[in-house]
Amino acid sequence: MKIKKKLLLGFGLLFVVVVVFGIVSIYYIKVISETASITLKNNYATLTYTRQMRSVLDENDLPLKSGVAETFNQALKKQENNITEPGESAATAQLRKAFVLLSTPSLPLNQQQLAERDARLQLKDIEGLNMHAIELKNNYTHSTVNKSTLYLGGMVFITFLILFILIVNFPGFILNPLEELADGLEQISIKNYNTRLHFKTSDEFARLAEAFNAMAAKLGEQENASLSKLIATELRLKTLAEEMPGAVIGISENQEILFVNQEAKKMLNLGEKLVVGQSVVALSETNELLKILVDDTENSLKAAHFQQKTLRVTVPNLKPDLDALTVASYPAGTIHVFKAVGV
Repeated sequence: MKIKKKLLLGFGLLFVVVVVFGIVSIYYIKVISETASITLKNNYATLTYTRQMRSVLDENDLPLKSGVAETFNQALKKQENNITEPGESAATAQLRKAFVLLSTPSLPLNQQQLAERDARLQLKDIEGLNMHAIELKNNYTHSTVNKSTLYLGGMVFITFLILFILIVNFPGFILNPLEELADGLEQISIKNYNTRLHFKTSDEFARLAEAFNAMAAKLGEQENASLSKLIATELRLKTLAEEMPGAVIGISENQEILFVNQEAKKMLNLGEKLVVGQSVVALSETNELLKILVDDTENSLKAAHFQQKTLRVTVPNLKPDLDALTVASYPAGTIHVFKAVGV
């Protein structure tokens, strides 16, 4: 699976969970808010009205005066417009009948007292109905809160699980292949072209591994071709040196002997001694003639007995640094050709 699809899947799932989390949170907040609002608007308002009517009965003697009766009547009208619970309508209607009797001045005192007792009883029933409704709504609110806590807690757990999976796995399928790629490039830098990468994490890294392996194989082929050409050139040069009538000595830029033909070995009395790869300076300490021949300074002995031709070999700088002053070529050594005078 591609990294892009993995990221879209992981973050898409996380986005869906967060959106659902937000929707559920808003829903339950709205339900709790509406329940509290309805309770305040309806039930607590009814309790306020019944308290006002009871205060009128508690603070005034019978028969009720017209101003006091009007206060009771205003509270009763508000209650009649705020009937919300089952059974509240009948109790309110019975309360209205009792009030009509209380507000009739011509009614005997004992009948007014009976009407007052009936009014208090109806007020008690109305309060009881609303108190019970408040308790039910409070229980419903607690149940809603518990349910929302459970749901939201589950979503928080799912969100945490998704984030944990992303945190644990994301560095693995991104950083591990990058580390392997860095190690592979380091091996290539030391010319270990047999290095290969094998990624199984995603299509992108699989393509990267294929490109890296193709590059490593191509570099290996180029190095083999370069070595083959170098060896072939060296063999041709040695063969040419052997065929030359004079003594030929090849010296590298590090002052190491690259090749010596048979004529030079005879001249320097080296016999079959292996001198290729040895330092000219070290070898000249035990061979005075070699020291004279390879010395760049003028020497009367060398001038009198040998004809010398020195070829200085240089190689071009194929990749000069454009941001700095660099030489156009590098010294690669010298080839000395000697021929005895009179030969």
